[in-house]
Amino acid sequence: MSTVLITVSPDASRQMRPPRALYPRGVNVGNALGKPFMRDLQRRVLLDALDLLTGPSRPGEIVERDYPEYLTEPA
Repeated sequence: MSTVLITVSPDASRQMRPPRALYPRGVNVGNALGKPFMRDLQRRVLLDALDLLTGPSRPGEIVERDYPEYLTEPA
């Protein structure tokens, strides 16, 4: 079964060498997909993570993406 990790701690995740991993830069623990009620952002992060399943496994490599709306939306 193929797997993908969405991480808020890329350094720790890199040591575990997951087959595929996405780090949404700037997100807080507990909000890996975005803040509550940010449905469009949550969907985008999830789809970006699932998109990693279409490529080959790259253990230990963390794909980093920026989601500016996470930083500009109020909590």
